[in-house]
Amino acid sequence: MSLSRRTCGFQHRITSLCGGGSVVTSIADCGPQTDLFCGERSCCGSTCASNRLIDLTPAAYSRIASLSTGLRPCEISTP
Repeated sequence: MSLSRRTCGFQHRITSLCGGGSVVTSIADCGPQTDLFCGERSCCGSTCASNRLIDLTPAAYSRIASLSTGLRPCEISTP
């Protein structure tokens, strides 16, 4: 899937590269400040990713990781 900007309502699957858990969500808000996250890095073991692409609600995030873990490398795909 291309990671081009998607519009509100677009459904996508977020899969944790750390544990394999996944959740399907819809884009609710397309914030203008995405450049603020460039360069951020998150790792779990030897799996790392840079640049935050998406923020999840606590309910959605808890489906793929513990809320206490913070940033997680994930894959974004169509459901």
